[in-house]
Amino acid sequence: MSHQPTSRHSVLVLVLAAVLLSATGPLAGASTPSIRLDDLSQHPSAKPTRFEVTNDVALSGLRWSHWGAPSATGTGALRINTCRPICAQGRVRVLQGAQLQVRGVRIDQGSRYYRQYRIVDPALSPAERAMYSRWTNAYVPSNF
Repeated sequence: MSHQPTSRHSVLVLVLAAVLLSATGPLAGASTPSIRLDDLSQHPSAKPTRFEVTNDVALSGLRWSHWGAPSATGTGALRINTCRPICAQGRVRVLQGAQLQVRGVRIDQGSRYYRQYRIVDPALSPAERAMYSRWTNAYVPSNF
């Protein structure tokens, strides 16, 4: 006497197969190229924890949301050296909770990079807001 699978057994096998396929997917194991961000340090990376705008302005401790989307926002500490009277004697202002916003994607040397950035923080002075809150072209390796 041969044992024929019941329709309940067939449905269970199909459901398990569907769950396994959705968990592994056809692209499982295939890596999707990540979007990188480059800065003055010339060390591009995905979701960097540090971003150097100039030698005297940098963000650190960045935690990102929506990385890999058309735009992303990193929140961290913004350090600004006032460079008054000179940078070696300047006061360093630290603004906790500053946001580094990035947008757009550019292909450079075969890799994807966020194309623009800006820094947003309500504690920026009007002069700092004019300087850092506008969209600025981000670096890519071919800039160096």
